[in-house]
Amino acid sequence: MNQIPLKEKSLTEQQKIMLNCLFLRHHNGYIRQSRLELLIDKTENYITPFIFQLLGEYVIEILFVLDKHINDKTIDNYLKLINDNEKYWHQTKSRVISYWNVYYRRPHYHSNLPSKYKNRKDYIGQQIIERLNNANLQQRGSTSEFGNE
Repeated sequence: MNQIPLKEKSLTEQQKIMLNCLFLRHHNGYIRQSRLELLIDKTENYITPFIFQLLGEYVIEILFVLDKHINDKTIDNYLKLINDNEKYWHQTKSRVISYWNVYYRRPHYHSNLPSKYKNRKDYIGQQIIERLNNANLQQRGSTSEFGNE
């Protein structure tokens, strides 16, 4: 990663986290990726929407980093976001499929190499979607709408 500007070093930890979240919307994918890497060990629930937004993007290197953030410590934050925003969740899943189809299903027109992701199940974005879907189904199966029974 590039050097962190000197001004950022004087920020509090919470300010740094918030700034990194804002940088996740930067137009430069390398900056988005490097700032996401700074958030890997963070579990604050307010960062989840910023990171979740990256799932619906086409930069595969970012998806591999995002995959590391969805873990036992953060999965409940993602499931809450999904369940509170079902329309957004469906839109994100559609974007993942669309980007796979356009960018990863077939070899790039400049390349003679075969695609690594001919099957959607091999694409990291789809693997993240499936993991979140399975965790959501498992969580919903373990509780009823009236509480734990």
